[in-house]
Amino acid sequence: MGNFINRTRLSGNVNEFIAATMLARSEAIQRAGAVTICRSTGAESGTSTCNHSEGDWSSGWLVYVGTAADTPDSDPASAHKILARQGAFNTGTRIAPASTATAITYNAGGTPWPAPPGAFTFTFKNNFARTVCFSPSGRISTLPAGAETCPA
Repeated sequence: MGNFINRTRLSGNVNEFIAATMLARSEAIQRAGAVTICRSTGAESGTSTCNHSEGDWSSGWLVYVGTAADTPDSDPASAHKILARQGAFNTGTRIAPASTATAITYNAGGTPWPAPPGAFTFTFKNNFARTVCFSPSGRISTLPAGAETCPA
């Protein structure tokens, strides 16, 4: 039963991340401008700052209007308003980018800019893993544990 719960928790974490990236992509297309998802260590507490140091994304993230060079703003009237927040995940969760990605920006065409971030590997208690892949067109796919590479 414990393995089932852990796999379900991991699946939920992956789905939260995919939902945030899909929100960023669709908002970028709808707004005809850049929308970014960035790593944040205080999203659940109302902090409006991105953490640009490399590392684990399990601390949470922000989705906001603008590029990675812009500063997110909690004011709904701001040009760089925050669209969504995700707080930290449960202890034991790790979300590791294959690159040094600390932000993913989608342009008006819905493609990652300046390039796709590659893949993010989700693990829970080092026992279960899933990989989220980004294509150059901005589409997202997932790989089960043990799969080696993302599709091109």
